[in-house]
Amino acid sequence: MDIDLKQFHQVFIEECLEGLEVMEAELLKLNPGSVDSEVINTIFRVAHSIKGGAGTFGFHQLTAFTHVAETLLDDLRAEKLTLIDGHINLFLQTVDCLRAWIQLLADDSESIPDAAESLKQQYNQFLQLDVNQDLSSTGDEPLAKPPVMKGLDDGDWLIHFVPGQDILKQGNEPRLIFAELQDMGELKVMPKFDNIPSWNNLSPEDIYVTWDLELISQVSEAQIKEAFEWVEDESTIIITTPSTRTQSIASETLATDNKMLAESKPSPVTTNKITKTKSPETNSIRVSIDKVDALINMVGELVITQAMLEELGQDFSVEKLPELKKGLTQLSQHTREMQDSVMKIRMLPIQFAFNRIPRMVRDLSAQLGKNVVLRIHGEETELDKIMLEKLSDPIVHLVRNALDHGIETIEERKLAGKSDVAYLDINAFHQGGEIIVEIRDDGRGLNRDKIHAKAIEKGIANKDQRYSDNQIDEFIFSPGFSTVETVSDISGRGVGMDVVKRNIESLGGDIKIESTTGEGSCFSIRLPLTLSIMDGQLVKIGSKTYILPIMSIIESLQLKDGMVTKLADDTEVFKLRDEFISIIRLYKVLNHKTNLKCITDGLLVVVECGNQKYGLLVDDLAAQQQVVIKNLEENFMKVSCVSGATILGNGTVALILDIADIVKRVTNERHQQQGPRAHVAA
Repeated sequence: MDIDLKQFHQVFIEECLEGLEVMEAELLKLNPGSVDSEVINTIFRVAHSIKGGAGTFGFHQLTAFTHVAETLLDDLRAEKLTLIDGHINLFLQTVDCLRAWIQLLADDSESIPDAAESLKQQYNQFLQLDVNQDLSSTGDEPLAKPPVMKGLDDGDWLIHFVPGQDILKQGNEPRLIFAELQDMGELKVMPKFDNIPSWNNLSPEDIYVTWDLELISQVSEAQIKEAFEWVEDESTIIITTPSTRTQSIASETLATDNKMLAESKPSPVTTNKITKTKSPETNSIRVSIDKVDALINMVGELVITQAMLEELGQDFSVEKLPELKKGLTQLSQHTREMQDSVMKIRMLPIQFAFNRIPRMVRDLSAQLGKNVVLRIHGEETELDKIMLEKLSDPIVHLVRNALDHGIETIEERKLAGKSDVAYLDINAFHQGGEIIVEIRDDGRGLNRDKIHAKAIEKGIANKDQRYSDNQIDEFIFSPGFSTVETVSDISGRGVGMDVVKRNIESLGGDIKIESTTGEGSCFSIRLPLTLSIMDGQLVKIGSKTYILPIMSIIESLQLKDGMVTKLADDTEVFKLRDEFISIIRLYKVLNHKTNLKCITDGLLVVVECGNQKYGLLVDDLAAQQQVVIKNLEENFMKVSCVSGATILGNGTVALILDIADIVKRVTNERHQQQGPRAHVAA
């Protein structure tokens, strides 16, 4: 019976992508001129694993390509070559090529990335191999062998190979091992059929053939052993040279053959259960066994509590009421703990969002001629997987801007009395029920005069209006805004910062800027830990109940007579300490009837949105509670001013208000009715 290896393709693809992440991270640790053997060994193991897996699944072109990279790594590991910057760059390009190749395999494409042949030629130049070798072979014919080095006598290796009886069940094929040996030199294969059982005892899933192999090559015994690495634990492999071979080997190995075939038992094959999806990078998750154990324990507690309540329900009487209350309390506690356990399964270290950063900083620094040291802190800080995927692109854009706009050239830093080495710091940490991600550089800071002038030129700002530093900084988030005179392939097209802000706000977060001229800038991203559960404040608007995210609320207060001022454009504001706050009457925005006779009868909920404060007028405040968010767009349709819905404890549905959308709607309506109004200066 043939084994369908396609069922394991997804596992291979996922492991390759994870290995390439490791490989890239280790490559960035290398320095020309010196070889860290542990780093090189780690990189070599990744390349060897990809090569072995590709051979197992029949991806022979990928096997041939990875073998060339592995050969150069082996020479570096054996110190036959001195590590240079060109080697590191070549390996990094190889990582990019392999990622593209793995993605093609994930899409069931047999294509080869365009860069593969060019990279192979570069490897051959380093290795002084035959540059006419290509990757166009189908893999059915033997792989091309490297030429024998001149000036050396031919080596002669004798190999006796008794495969484990069940290696075929594990996806290992002897012909792939022989192809790898043939890649090393001239190979002669002599099969032996002495141990094939009778027809009645024959199993089509087992292997009974043994082999004697003769290899003429200058390779070492260790290199030969590597070809058998995947089967060495289940097989007998005896490697000798003519000078050490004796007549007794035949009888000894024949006895070993018979013993092994008699005693061999199938070895279990362990695989990860992966749901087959279109994207190998986003639809699976590795979970710590501790998190799974915690979840199983909580399920056990729930089962016990359920059994207790079920028993109480039989012949229930008033005397059992205290026990019922106790059981319901336990049920509530276990449900909350189970909810926390389930949410932890989706939590991943934020380092997954930082994986692209070190490589990008290295490449862009070299391209821009800047000397930048990247420092990352808090990589183990955990965040919801969905949040991680959506956070990656905004962080990448902010880092690119810091490298291109924020950090000066080496000459500019010296003229400013700074070190020619610039520092870019990325820091992630928890603060309350939120996560904060900071991208900080020690560059030139924001040029507010230039930003202000460009904002006036684009009609975003009024030249007669005074703006605070924070208000000027906010202009860079306007669509199409850019102060760069020359467009480059790095930045300067005016596309990105508005998208960054919009993406962060869509996650229920916000972004703030702190900048000091000549000292640098810091962009702080604030996000909830998860998009699935949030702490909410229930508010009454007429007869309706809505929910406001607590993370957006600063304070609540009741207005008194004389506190509200109406501007010329009918905008209502009140002064909170030293700041004027614009008032938004929610019952008007949501088109509801209100029970308020005047503004002082209601409550004002002060919220923060886009680094500005607004006062939301509501009829009354109700309880605070943790709510499970249901996406309206997926289950119904997009609703203006609403970010989602939830089911309250009494079974009714309550809508969760989208504060950013409400502010945007009110602002647009005021502009349409009155024209652009002057900003209220802080």
